[in-house]
Amino acid sequence: KPLAAQAGTFADLGSVSSWAADAVGQMQASGVMSGVGDNRFNPEGTLTVAEALKLAAHMESRYLGDDFHLQSVTTQPWYRSSVAYCVASGIITEGEFTDYERPVTRAEMARIFAATALGRGMPEINSLERVKSHLPDVKEGDYAADAIYSLYAKGVFTGTDGQLTFRAEGRLTRAEAAAIVSRMARTEQRVNLWGTGTQFR
Repeated sequence: KPLAAQAGTFADLGSVSSWAADAVGQMQASGVMSGVGDNRFNPEGTLTVAEALKLAAHMESRYLGDDFHLQSVTTQPWYRSSVAYCVASGIITEGEFTDYERPVTRAEMARIFAATALGRGMPEINSLERVKSHLPDVKEGDYAADAIYSLYAKGVFTGTDGQLTFRAEGRLTRAEAAAIVSRMARTEQRVNLWGTGTQFR
């Protein structure tokens, strides 16, 4: 289902780029991501495993048309229902993660998001072979390499610099996560890495 237009803005988005602020607004308007209180989004805050799984569960629920994403959270800890939904949907396996409150790595985020029905169903808009030959810090056999390659090929990832560097063990900010989920949800935001006017060669 298409995401709604940007709703209200948070008071602490002045430090992020306009495209990231737009993505945050879209995620807020659609109910996929929310603030942390006091009209703040905490865009530079680190995304946790629990938050990544909540995002995946909500994407899956919207894509499949069930009502999980509409349900109020009544369990403790708050992420228990999202974890159970992701396990039941086959996005992760039982026991794959044990510490849900630690920061999620970029590779783990790729592994989770690529396993959603949306992640699997998106068409490739960039050559997979070209992606594999251009990424400087991901090689075949690395943890989540296929997921990482796939999301570059589908226009979701663009890397952290002009060389498409991924930084698999790096952490992810909440603003970056909003941008990634927004690209997954909105076809027009996906990036043709080698299209006219892009910086990649």
